[in-house]
Amino acid sequence: MQPRRPIPRLTRALAVCVSTAAAVAALPTAGAPAAAVAAAVVTPCVAWTSGQQPPDPGGTTHNNALRGVAVLSPCNAWAVGEYDPEQTLIVHWDGRSWTQVASPNPGIEARLFGVHALSASNIWAVGEYFDGTADKTLIVHWDGTAWTQVPSPNVSGASQNDLGAVRATSASDVWAVGNFVNGNNVSQTLIEHWNGTAWARVPSPDPAGPTRDQILYGVAGISAQDAWAVGHFFNGVEKSMILHWNGTAWTQVPSPNPGSQGTFLFGVRTTSASNAWAVGTAYNGTVDKTLLVHWDGTAWKQVKSPNPGGATQNNDLGAIAVTSANDAWAAGEYGNSPDIQTLVLHWDGSAWRRVTAPSLGGPVIGDTLTGIGASSAGNVWAVGHYYNGTAEQTLALHCC
Repeated sequence: MQPRRPIPRLTRALAVCVSTAAAVAALPTAGAPAAAVAAAVVTPCVAWTSGQQPPDPGGTTHNNALRGVAVLSPCNAWAVGEYDPEQTLIVHWDGRSWTQVASPNPGIEARLFGVHALSASNIWAVGEYFDGTADKTLIVHWDGTAWTQVPSPNVSGASQNDLGAVRATSASDVWAVGNFVNGNNVSQTLIEHWNGTAWARVPSPDPAGPTRDQILYGVAGISAQDAWAVGHFFNGVEKSMILHWNGTAWTQVPSPNPGSQGTFLFGVRTTSASNAWAVGTAYNGTVDKTLLVHWDGTAWKQVKSPNPGGATQNNDLGAIAVTSANDAWAAGEYGNSPDIQTLVLHWDGSAWRRVTAPSLGGPVIGDTLTGIGASSAGNVWAVGHYYNGTAEQTLALHCC
């Protein structure tokens, strides 16, 4: 008898879409919830594959890059970024392939950095656009039919207003974070909030004061009274910055600074009041080291993490996804320019370990992961870009 041929992983993901949809459709009205059926067909993620790559609308001789990803199910994921000549890029995964979806492009240049999905018909993405005079905040929304720009605040007189991340706990509680450049020509923190009707700027700390840089890159929350934002500020050297929202105000919380010459945080995710992770880089004066810090409900503490580049190559983490106290993923890169490879780490509840992930570049690899998202422990996407020898191309890796 011929051995049974394994189902390719991307085909298997589609099969999960079909089997889940069929199981949900078969439920009696008063039967078990659809979510319970969906969970029943999910198995733990076992390997990372490249499969079909997203479109590169800028072509093979112009840069195309993905910056963030939101995953709703095995057959519904969104990734955002930009392509030359500086246009927003939004692509959608339907369980079979990635396709480009029309997205707003205000101003002369526009790009997107972060995306978060509350449901199939309520998704937010954020970034910036240049109107010919200054960079302005860019917030776009998907209502199940089309992406449209939503009015967002900009600091009066600022030469630059940027949003790098967005996260929601409900349809009337959405946060976006980034920075603006003030009259002193330095970056200051920028936090904006959606209350279900409009976006408004919310006061945020600048621990280094108005004459030194501070930037926020990541945001996460579990309720209207519990949210986190991370980044860094300059105080002689770059220091990690973690801010907390208690329902009334944003305040700075003590955070680890293991980098003797600089500590940076780029992403944060939380599942409960006692389980949050933030990722970034610690620079020791020679090379970058991976940085993972954990909130246990009382304090942020550094947790040991792998550095495959060793003592001579850079090791950087830029994004994190957390599904439970025993399942988290971190993504980034390692190596020295121009030979950069993808880096993926996994938390199993006891330790962070490196997991092999593909790199698509040629002799000069140039692979970078800048976003990661998961709908469950068995469905994880990481996105970024790779170098084809001429220009950056979109990169999407799947673990299922």
